[in-house]
Amino acid sequence: MRIHRLLMLLGLVVVSIPSFSETMENLVLRDGIYYLPSGKQPFSGEITGQNRGSFKGGLRHGVWIHFHDNGEVKSQGGFKSGLKHGSWIGFYENGQLFYKGHYVEGKKDGLWVSYYDDATLFYQGNFEDGKENGLWKGFNPDGTPWAFRTGLFRNGIKISE
Repeated sequence: MRIHRLLMLLGLVVVSIPSFSETMENLVLRDGIYYLPSGKQPFSGEITGQNRGSFKGGLRHGVWIHFHDNGEVKSQGGFKSGLKHGSWIGFYENGQLFYKGHYVEGKKDGLWVSYYDDATLFYQGNFEDGKENGLWKGFNPDGTPWAFRTGLFRNGIKISE
């Protein structure tokens, strides 16, 4: 019976010990790889705080969530071997959708849409290999066309209105 009590007490002590986790501020970036300050091996594991996600071999990998200072989600998306990869979505501090799009190995790819903080359309268009391609539509806050971002693009260069 005495051993049973001792094991229960030990279990309570272990459960009550606060768990410590890493944050981005606890990591050191050396030659594009993240380490613990005293570590010689690239960091692998989870981090918490304003940036939450995981590392594999010192590189961001998997789903990441970034937060504004007010606690609202700032952006969310995936990383693969340190590069943004997959769907990404961003929000203003008020929670309004800012942008949504897709990355392939760190480069924007496919349809991207961005909004002003009042939910009106800012711009939309397609990326290929990180460069604007195809028809783009951009709007000023008052809803009038934004000439800089409206027109036909090829390899990131506007080729016609």
